[in-house]
Amino acid sequence: MRHSAGTAPGRVLAATVVMLAGCSSSGPPGDLEPPDLFQWAQDRFDAEEYRRAADGFLAFMVRDPLNPLVDSAQYLAAEGQLRAGNELDAVEEFRRMATNRPNSPLADDAQLGLCRAYLAASPRVTLSQEFTRRALDECERLLQFFPTTVLREQAEGLMAEARAKLAEQSYEIGRYYQDRMRLAESAIVYFEKSLAEEPTGEFLPDLLLRLYRSYNVVGYETEAGVVRERLLSEFPGSEEARSLLAEEDPAAEERSAEDAGSLR
Repeated sequence: MRHSAGTAPGRVLAATVVMLAGCSSSGPPGDLEPPDLFQWAQDRFDAEEYRRAADGFLAFMVRDPLNPLVDSAQYLAAEGQLRAGNELDAVEEFRRMATNRPNSPLADDAQLGLCRAYLAASPRVTLSQEFTRRALDECERLLQFFPTTVLREQAEGLMAEARAKLAEQSYEIGRYYQDRMRLAESAIVYFEKSLAEEPTGEFLPDLLLRLYRSYNVVGYETEAGVVRERLLSEFPGSEEARSLLAEEDPAAEERSAEDAGSLR
């Protein structure tokens, strides 16, 4: 470290000590007995001071590792990290509990927490979706290991959210190959991956139309026919359905425009 002229190293050290002391004062008090420390952390959690609460619960676990409240402290420490926006720290705490305490009454909550934390850490669809895939894996593991869990509905909702995000990313990649690269076969790969996730987003009609066009380009007539029927049956009034019909019968579009003009 460089020191400015006239600044003694001793002063810098003293200032550093003061700064660290100020930071440590926001942490859990060091003189509390374990029951009081747990309550201190619970009070911080209830006051939405989640990072301080997490620190308090972790300190409680260190001071009294055999306390019956350790499971609750471990879970609340993870939940506090998640609510504080520290998703990857939350992942570590939820995983530690799910791995080390598989028989805990909170084990399925911790497994769901892993799914929640990974999904919260997942970035927008234009970036890598590794965390989204991990969220999906953790939710599937919850349903596998805890088939009777009361958290099933929450897990299935998170899985649907993760799949929707993966579907949208595959759709965007397919668009890139179709519009920018003019590579119909590559576009088909990603459009099919998107459909496999059973998307319900607003992009679904456009996805079907784009896949239909790509199939036609490479001569997959049967597949194109299936996608065509799905678009027309599920989204008959959509702009994409009208565009498809217009491509097949341009004269119909002209007649429709003429009919509309005659009514004016």
